[in-house]
Amino acid sequence: QEVLLVGMSSRVSRLLQESVRRACSSTSTIAAKSQAGGRSMHPQVAGTSSEGAEQSFLHKTVLPLGLWTLVSLNVGAYFSQGDEGAQVLIHLDEFTQPLLDPTTPKKVLAERAERIARGSALNDSLKRALLSTPALPERLLEMLSGDANVSTTARNHAAKVLENICASPETQAEVVERGLHRPMIDLLRAPSTSLYVKKTLAAAICSVASLPTNAAALGSACALSALHDEQELSKALRRQRVQMTLGRLGASLAALPAEVLDELPARERELIAKYAEAEADASKQLLHSVRSTLVESGVLLYMHTAAGGAAWGLFESLRVGETRAALVQNVVRTSLVTCFVPIIMVGGLVSTYTNMNRATDSIDDKFQVYFVSSMALYPAGRLLQWVERFAPLWLGGHIVGFFSFFTWTLYTESDLLKTDKELLAKSKAD
Repeated sequence: QEVLLVGMSSRVSRLLQESVRRACSSTSTIAAKSQAGGRSMHPQVAGTSSEGAEQSFLHKTVLPLGLWTLVSLNVGAYFSQGDEGAQVLIHLDEFTQPLLDPTTPKKVLAERAERIARGSALNDSLKRALLSTPALPERLLEMLSGDANVSTTARNHAAKVLENICASPETQAEVVERGLHRPMIDLLRAPSTSLYVKKTLAAAICSVASLPTNAAALGSACALSALHDEQELSKALRRQRVQMTLGRLGASLAALPAEVLDELPARERELIAKYAEAEADASKQLLHSVRSTLVESGVLLYMHTAAGGAAWGLFESLRVGETRAALVQNVVRTSLVTCFVPIIMVGGLVSTYTNMNRATDSIDDKFQVYFVSSMALYPAGRLLQWVERFAPLWLGGHIVGFFSFFTWTLYTESDLLKTDKELLAKSKAD
């Protein structure tokens, strides 16, 4: 029995050893195959990830940029071909000849005057070309004086063309040298002149008065009393820009030699002293040097949006119950964003576009302006994403700031909110 037991135990021992050896052999084989398979799969995984990265770059960057470029090309082509300033400048004779011809039908005259008025609003070269066209400025003044062949609509557009011409700094000196300011002042005084034409001529005279060297000529033509009477004639004519011009022109005239002032009527001298004194008091105020200009409006807008952002960040933080650190962060970040986004988007991009548009004349130049302006908007999406992460409350802050700004302009009766609708209605009624 002992022999049998020993034999059986040795046999079992051999079987166990054989089983362990086979298990180890199969495990090593599986591991080797796994390693071999892993080595063979690495290039495929690397290739797949590389292709995914290329496709992601293609879909996220290349295709959107290509589509936006295509859109910008169409925008540039569409708006450059339809730019009225460039079209009128190219075909100047076709537009000015009907105005110079007294026999032109009223409808055609009104249509040509309207297109010239729209085109000259944002094209400085066209303003100079119109002033240089022989007999055209005199004809525009004649159209305002009550020509029976001129409709009210054409007369209003002619006044707007004169205002646009005088708005260019390069034409203001020539307007005075040619004596065009005197008939404009006479028309401003004339009782038969409509309120809309009076308002437009007053704006033209204010532009001419912005050039300091024109002060003496305007003073000798009694422009100060003409502007004063225009402002006192009707509340609908009141404009802050005219009030500022009265003060500054009065101060400039008060500085002239006494022998020059003695030649003016007594009422003119009284008004000069009155507005010079008012200008001296007003010069002590903040932002007086840029009053009634886009600079003042821009600064006020940025201040209101910054305050609106701070107020909205404070309100939302208190409503949610943020910690003091989070509250300060929301107030500061929202205020910074609501201040600098309008500065960059409105003060920077819009001003740059306007200046570039005024300085370009040809269709090709206009195409470049519109194409570049459209392409410049492409990074705005990424900028707004960064802004959203930096200051999540910025949109609400902008709404509060803009509402505050428009409430202030309404309270101060700013020129920004005044339209010519009432004046045009009265002109048609007359």
